[in-house]
Amino acid sequence: MLERFARFLESPQRILLTSHENPDGDGTGAMIGLAYYLRSLGKEVRIVVNPELPHFLRFMDPQGWVEAFEPTDRHRELAQWPETWILVDASEPHRLGVMQETFLASKAVKICLDHHMKESPQGFDHEFTDSAASASAELVFDLVARRMPRPLPRAMATALYAGLVDDTGNFRFSNATPKTHRMAAELIEEGVEPARVYQDLYHQGRPERLKLFGRAFEGLRLQAVGRYACLRLTRTDMSVCGAIHDDMEGLVNKPLELRGVEVACLLYELEDGQIKASLRSRERVDVNAVCRSFGGGGHRLASGAKLDGPLERAQTLMDAAILARIAADLATP
Repeated sequence: MLERFARFLESPQRILLTSHENPDGDGTGAMIGLAYYLRSLGKEVRIVVNPELPHFLRFMDPQGWVEAFEPTDRHRELAQWPETWILVDASEPHRLGVMQETFLASKAVKICLDHHMKESPQGFDHEFTDSAASASAELVFDLVARRMPRPLPRAMATALYAGLVDDTGNFRFSNATPKTHRMAAELIEEGVEPARVYQDLYHQGRPERLKLFGRAFEGLRLQAVGRYACLRLTRTDMSVCGAIHDDMEGLVNKPLELRGVEVACLLYELEDGQIKASLRSRERVDVNAVCRSFGGGGHRLASGAKLDGPLERAQTLMDAAILARIAADLATP
């Protein structure tokens, strides 16, 4: 697959890289790593994200390449700029959020580069996916490993390492394979500092983040004899705590620290009234199957979806789907 991708990249000159709305560490690391590779080939490359690069990920972009999407100003003509538009770390155009309209209006060749499980990516001219990869950053590393002189640029290596760390939960999740660790070792040998990356990724919180976590846990709901934990946040909760979207980072994983919890769910209200659901599974329950039933996706143990509001209705639907999945998966020997 990556050989096909490499051959494809030989032709276009102007290439736009984007990821899903509210980009995470893996999507960001993969985009920045890919941008370094494409620039080494003499390509014109832009990276545009919606709504902006989260503060805790900005250490990955020391060059300032990542642009925050401004549809009525800077990016009014964005659809006309690229010859090729690559959506990284997402296999569904709707995950671009408000950028989707610009994406669909563009006459650029549309490409998907992703590692999430998806039966048949729609809305692309070509798709390059591998769900066996631990992260999209791993795909980019495999692409460039034999095609760029070593050592890799320090910022590029750091971005790829950070993407790998973020999508494997700092190598705690089941997608942390021997290959994953070998990739990490190679990047460390090239000068990446693991302790610094960890500090930059996970120790940049604001006081408002802890207030928000506390408010969320005040409403913690445990069901299925303690195997299912659900947290929920309203726009009022966010306002009272003075919190922003970045402050929710990592919250959905916290209930898995409780003894007996197999599935954690975070439901929160979006500005448009929809409800975003983020799901995490300890090991045995396939939360990807749950999210796919609502039009979402992701990994077997980490997935997300959007539901129509209000919050109580979304809670009822999600609870029923998760409880049914827990009963089915935990009944299997």
